[in-house]
Amino acid sequence: MKSIVKILVVALVFSVYGCGTSKKDDGDGSVAKLYVCSLKDLKSDVKTIPLSSLVENCELLQLDGSTDDAFFIIPSKTTVTDSYIGIRQIARKPYKLFDRSGNFLCNVGSIGQGPGEYSISLYDDIIDEKNGLIYLAIYQSDKIFVYDMSVKIKKTIVMPFAMSKPKIFLSDNTLTVVHMPLFKGEPRPLALQIDLNSGKILKELAPPEHLIIDDFSTESFASRNMLETFDFFQMKAHLNNLSDTLYHFDVKGFRLQPFFKMEPNPVKYSWYVYYQLNKDLVFTIVYGWSTMVYNQEDVKAIVATDLKNETSSYIKIVNDYYGNITIPINYFRFRNGYFIWNLQPEELMEEIEKRLAEEDCTENDRQALLKTLSSLKENDNNVVFIGKLKSETEKLW
Repeated sequence: MKSIVKILVVALVFSVYGCGTSKKDDGDGSVAKLYVCSLKDLKSDVKTIPLSSLVENCELLQLDGSTDDAFFIIPSKTTVTDSYIGIRQIARKPYKLFDRSGNFLCNVGSIGQGPGEYSISLYDDIIDEKNGLIYLAIYQSDKIFVYDMSVKIKKTIVMPFAMSKPKIFLSDNTLTVVHMPLFKGEPRPLALQIDLNSGKILKELAPPEHLIIDDFSTESFASRNMLETFDFFQMKAHLNNLSDTLYHFDVKGFRLQPFFKMEPNPVKYSWYVYYQLNKDLVFTIVYGWSTMVYNQEDVKAIVATDLKNETSSYIKIVNDYYGNITIPINYFRFRNGYFIWNLQPEELMEEIEKRLAEEDCTENDRQALLKTLSSLKENDNNVVFIGKLKSETEKLW
């Protein structure tokens, strides 16, 4: 942490009802703001947040199961745009593309060693609907594949070295890639910027020492919930240096700017994952230390930080569009400007039955739940809840 303190002025701390920020003049007239939240100072009560306060709408979509090729495994990472749904499977399986009505369109690329094929799991994806392109970044590879909507390989962006768990961002005909630089003795750039017309590397950014890792046991995240903001978070899976800071990567200025962090770091037997829903709201997921994987049962708490009103609270979120089912929160629930909950029909059936048995289930909730339950078929393809995130958040508590 010393290397961060050298860069930043000391921040104030969120209290139970309030928050603190520090400001740092970056020397070019811009001022960076760092928000710091104190987990130990929060009250223990949990606020219930209706999903409708976070999203403009919510629909439950049955994905096409008419062919064997349309099925995919859970958990998977789902990307939603106005016209498409992309499924990035965590195993070595092909990327799947559906339209927004849930119809299966095709696999994008395939498993193998040939042109446009990938033999290692996919780690990030962007559906560039405006230009009719799909970008797939590989777990550990020197290539980023670009396909058109007929899923033909359009181009292969070749990096100067294998990128470790890369996250990608598109802006002004440039591709910015941030990854986890390995090994202090031979650190690679933290970030690269590539001209999409020429394929040339425009800029490279050396990694801060505290972001260099020495193994593959950590993960990186980028929710991209705001159009012009490339949020980047690296979870450091080491006992003495756990989850640190949520950054905004300034694409135009090509620099990493600390934006949010939770103190203390870490709380005993836990680790954090941060992500930003919109300009007003940051979630911190507090995981238990038992397994170091992203199992839902290891989520110990969710903290919402309201940046506009400078407050933080433990929360749970209920889907008030569908009978107030409690939504299990993980990092991939809010991505690319959407709320996404992708699950098997039998999983949703279990969630509905659980909600029906709860004492606070009202008659209106019951009718909504039973209607949804009657529409589900156990052996069908997965279903997905989709809601477009609000660009601003009203006061939540």
